[in-house]
Amino acid sequence: MSFDSMKRILSAKTAVDPRMRDLQIARIFDVTHLVLDKLWGEERAAYVTPLSFREGTLKLETSSPAAKQQLKLDETRLKNEINRQLGSLVVRSMVIQSKGF
Repeated sequence: MSFDSMKRILSAKTAVDPRMRDLQIARIFDVTHLVLDKLWGEERAAYVTPLSFREGTLKLETSSPAAKQQLKLDETRLKNEINRQLGSLVVRSMVIQSKGF
């Protein structure tokens, strides 16, 4: 009898159960908040809210034009750090939009 890694078991379970998918998205949002807090500080990171995650695309909303510009500049670094924290290439692209649009 061989043993499967926890990563393989959770990936298979996530593909089958939609509740597990919701947990994975919540984890991505939590990690996004942690990474933004680390990169920018808690006060500046409060201007950014994760909206959705679908098929490798993380959608972020910002209430500040300055934060939107900074997100565009830090996009690659942010994606890399989020993926490093998650342990795999999960976030492949980001969409950054202003609040209200």
